[in-house]
Amino acid sequence: MRSYLKNFISTFNYVSILYVFLWSFCIASRFASLGNPLIDVDEGFYLFVGGQILQGAVPFVDIWDRKPIGLFLLYSFFHLFGPYRILAYQIGATLCVGFTSMIVMKMAMAISSPFGAFLAALLYISCLNIAGGEGGQSPVFYNLLVAFSMYLIFKNVVEKKGRQPDIQKTAYAVMLIMGISIQIKYTTLFEGIFSGIFLLFALYQKIKSIRVLSLQAVIWICIACLPTIVVAVVYMMAGYGQEWWFANIASIFHRGQRNHALVRHQAAKMLEFTLPLLVSIPFRRIFCLGMTKQQKLCGRFFDLWTFSALSGVAVFGSWYTHYALPLFTPLTIVSAAYWNRSAGKIWMLLLLGYMTFKGQTTIIKHQNSRGDKIVFQNILSNTSKNKGCLFIYSGSPIFYDFANFCKMTTHPFPGHFHEYIERSSTGMDPLIEIQHILSQKPMYILSREPAIEGENMQVRQLLYQSLSSYYYPAYRVALKDNSIVVYKLTGSPK
Repeated sequence: MRSYLKNFISTFNYVSILYVFLWSFCIASRFASLGNPLIDVDEGFYLFVGGQILQGAVPFVDIWDRKPIGLFLLYSFFHLFGPYRILAYQIGATLCVGFTSMIVMKMAMAISSPFGAFLAALLYISCLNIAGGEGGQSPVFYNLLVAFSMYLIFKNVVEKKGRQPDIQKTAYAVMLIMGISIQIKYTTLFEGIFSGIFLLFALYQKIKSIRVLSLQAVIWICIACLPTIVVAVVYMMAGYGQEWWFANIASIFHRGQRNHALVRHQAAKMLEFTLPLLVSIPFRRIFCLGMTKQQKLCGRFFDLWTFSALSGVAVFGSWYTHYALPLFTPLTIVSAAYWNRSAGKIWMLLLLGYMTFKGQTTIIKHQNSRGDKIVFQNILSNTSKNKGCLFIYSGSPIFYDFANFCKMTTHPFPGHFHEYIERSSTGMDPLIEIQHILSQKPMYILSREPAIEGENMQVRQLLYQSLSSYYYPAYRVALKDNSIVVYKLTGSPK
């Protein structure tokens, strides 16, 4: 008994030390981004909308976007921190990454040693930086919910082979968590469907009754849909049911198609940093023949989870690099099997070193091409010299949150104007809407130059006709491959 207790305490201390290093690595790997308001236009928009909600704005009505309301409510919470709201959302994101990496490590220990699982968790943290997850992109937050759901299934059904009541209780919790995650990003639907199917199969193995299974399936679906139904009902009761339906469900089907060459380029980038992790699945099956029956069972569960996450990316496409972020949770877990063989150990250490280095250089690259705290402050000071409205044609909406925001349009997200694929999917004609905005003579107009690939050139041409006639470039900051220009209304004080 004493020997058993001693071994337990020794193991506990060892794993605890690994967790300390894990959190230290997490903070260090994301430190370079901390406090930067210009990490990504999406995050700036989420924070801006979160602040507008606190002022009474209704998402999808007063401010249009197709992201579910849960994401904006999350950023509303961060906005409560006032002048520290940028740090608040980035610290919140770092906490989510740290806790998700702990879950990765816990599950990876089922197919590898604690140290191999620890390296897999480090890989998860590093890979996020490569794919634009150094800030608060939505997967950074919902990956924690999805990972926790999978952990519940893993512990209560895969590892313990729970009884019928255990499976049902696990399913209720998992479906509710998945339902909440769907209200942060709808793409988690695929992993939610996988969770339900897996749990139904496990339940059927226990009860062998189609009638009971069907009843449980209906209950689970209702639980998973409950958060979305609640939101839809609230909007319907407020008289905005049609607005909610179009923004959340219908609009995505009106989106245009990206240039095939650009899609192939993005797909190649995503393949570059996912393939080294993905090949760990055949590696485990071919070279880790000494694994126990239980380890193989856990490995199959992780494989199925991986393919469910891949299906979400396949359906929604490879338009943006950050679409790959949900893949890293299951992929880094399955990569822990590399540590079970000598050659795999070398490969895993090299992979971690490369991903860590690449992640940090990607953060620096983003700062050079998008801007940093200094660029933000300079642009903000130049759009605040005189009282007047600001219109952001191309750039981060974060400036709306700090400058004088005028409600000139219900579509303040810049991409809905300048992206060609969005021309018929937002419920407004960008050519007509931009004329409506320009007729209000905003004091400042913010634009990136030159035009980006896939831009709606008709909208840009219309804008620049007005800029050449009524505005002058008051401030310009040169970044890598582009410039941010602040145009000021002619005749206003300089």
